[in-house]
Formats: sequence, C-alpha cells, structure tokens
Amino acid sequence: MPIEHIKSFILILLITSSLVLTFALWSDQPNYQMQTEQEDLIDAELDGGVRLTRPEVIKPVEMIRHDERLDEPVGLKSTERMTRFNEALANLSLYNFSKITMNELWYKDERNRFEIVYQTALPSGVIMDLFNVDAETYIPTGDFNRIVFLEGHDLYQILFVNDADDEVIVANAQNYTQNLALFTQVFNAEESPNRYLTFEGTRGSLIYLPETVTKQTKLFAYTELNQEDFINLLFSKPSIVRSAYTYGGDTNYIDGTREMIVDGRGIEFTDPTNEPLDQSERLSSNQLFEEVQSFINTHLGFTFKEPFGYQLSGINQTAATNEVTYTLTYQETPIFYDRDLTEIMVRWHNDSIYQYYHPLIMMLDQRGIGQDTTNIPNAEEVIEILNGPNYQAPPFMTSY
Repeated sequence: MPIEHIKSFILILLITSSLVLTFALWSDQPNYQMQTEQEDLIDAELDGGVRLTRPEVIKPVEMIRHDERLDEPVGLKSTERMTRFNEALANLSLYNFSKITMNELWYKDERNRFEIVYQTALPSGVIMDLFNVDAETYIPTGDFNRIVFLEGHDLYQILFVNDADDEVIVANAQNYTQNLALFTQVFNAEESPNRYLTFEGTRGSLIYLPETVTKQTKLFAYTELNQEDFINLLFSKPSIVRSAYTYGGDTNYIDGTREMIVDGRGIEFTDPTNEPLDQSERLSSNQLFEEVQSFINTHLGFTFKEPFGYQLSGINQTAATNEVTYTLTYQETPIFYDRDLTEIMVRWHNDSIYQYYHPLIMMLDQRGIGQDTTNIPNAEEVIEILNGPNYQAPPFMTSY
C-alpha cells in the first residue's frame, strides 16, 4: 500500500476521533451543570424542630364561662381541662353560617354563655380547622378573635366576633344543647377555676383580668441552633455566601443580594429583590397563613421542647407587606417578654420569603426551683392604671 494512502487513512482516523470526543464533551456538559446546581441546593431542616398543624398553633388565650349563678366569670386553669374543652370544640358539627351586623355588643347582656378568646384576629377559613364542618359548607369571609356560645337565645347559637368590626359570623351546631351541657361538665370539673374581673376595651369588648396571678421566675436550660442550617435554608447557593463582622459585633452573611444578620439572639434574613409586593395578586389572610405555615413546617421551623410550644399571634396585611407571627408559649401561656427570643416572624411577598426572623435559642428543661415573682400587679391595680389620667389607650385594645 502506498505510503500516501496510509497517511491519509491515519489522518481520517484522527479527525473522526476528534469529532467523536468533541461531540461527547459537548453532550455531557448540561449534565455536569445540572449536577453542580443540585449539589449546591441543600434541603435544610432545623435540628430539634417539629412540624405543627394549623389547629395546633391556633389556641385560645382564655376560655370563659358566664353563669347567672356566679358572681363573676370563671375560666379553665388546668391543661387537662383545656385539652378536654378543645376536644369538645373539635367534635362540634357546625352548619347554617351567615353574617349579621352588630352595632351594639348585645351578647354581653346574655348572662349564660361561654366565650373563647384568641390573641389575634383569625380568618374565617380556620373555622374548618377548629370545628367539624362539611367541606362544601359555605362560610362567609371575615375575621374573628372571639367565639361566643349563647345559651337559650331565641335566634342565635354561636357568634364569631371580631372586636374591631361590626360584622359578625353566626352559625348553628348539631346537638347544641347536649354540647353546652358537655362544656358545663368540663368547667364544673375544674377544682380551682380562674376568676376574672372585667374591663371594657376601646369598642366595648370585655377584657378579662384574673383576680389572682400565681407566677414564678423559673430557670431553664437552653441550646443554640446551628447558624449553618439557616444559611443552607435561606440562600439559594450557600457555597458563595460570605461573612463579615459589623461594628456592633453582629455577623453579616451575604451572597451579593440576600442578607442574613446574626446577633447571638436570632437570625434576621432579608431578600431585597422581593420587597415590592404585587398588588394584583394579593393573598387572602387564610391563604397567607397556609403558605407561611407550610414554609415553616418544611424546614421544621417550630423549635421547642415541651412544655414550651408556639401559637399563632398575628396575621397582618398592609399595602406594603404580608406578615405572620408566632409566639413561644409555656404551658399554653404566651410569652410576650423579650420577643427577640420568643417570636418567629415571616414577611411573605409574591409567594416567597421576603424577611424572616427566628430565635437562635431553644428552651429545654427547667433547672432549679421557681422563685416567686412579686412585681406583677393584680386585676384591681391594672384596672386602676387603665382608668388613670396618665394612660392613653391604643386605637384598638385587645380583649385578653
């Protein structure tokens, strides 16, 4: 075979091999990029956190009974009785919803009634979570922070009242008389019920103040949450996040756009690109609650050990923001002191996170013996302060 033919054959082989290798590299590149991106996304969960359902975070702050045979309203004290009462509520089958206008709070004149008071206004959609309601049942839109069960009223059985509004949702319940009797049994089983003095709020709604308060200062162990978990959770590419110290001693994490500030007490995350709120696709308060609850549950964001817990404490919507807050509780009692350590706050814009605040401390078991607290004013002293000349009531005073 002539030498020229051999050279031509070798040259063709080299060119063919080069083309095959080039095609293989070109074809494999997208898979490489996908693998790199997948490795940079970390499905983070907070160590020690749990998921909570909507009913588990919607808990009343007061369960009140008015009875014409009693000198003052009484309330449940023991966790066991509160749990039993909530179970009775969940088994109550509601129907025949409608809405009325209540210009005057006439239900206060009903001497026999039960009241359930929540620490924030709730969207009517949560009625499905709290009671037994058929999925196809019509429930009017609106908010409520108080449920009133009337005994012996000619027209109405159950009122869903918003202390800041005249619109009231009303409903009926199956076997209503028998269920009221069950409520009464639960209250009668309370050996030492709370007794209350009442104070009229800004719009005439009743604020219940316990006659006696037995509180102690208690010491608890705690653990710190891992900052890296929040970085993996909140930044789309944790590998490019850089940190720096501020003049105040805080740590500032940033990826060029998003920012997370850690001050030793909590993390505060902000995505400035998601600040403008799209007004054309506003969520209802019930949808907002659902999306934020799902966001927190996805990364086990409710970090506590019993007897601590978390309760929904606010759903606030303005033209500028959508905000949902949860407050730490101890034995079902909300803790409002030092909110940097006791409050989870989410600002939810355009179906994703805009701002997120979460404490870095998780309370554990009690250490030592509780010490009596002597600086808590009693009900009479609180009423005297509220009626005093130096006190200025807010535009709307809550009812618990």
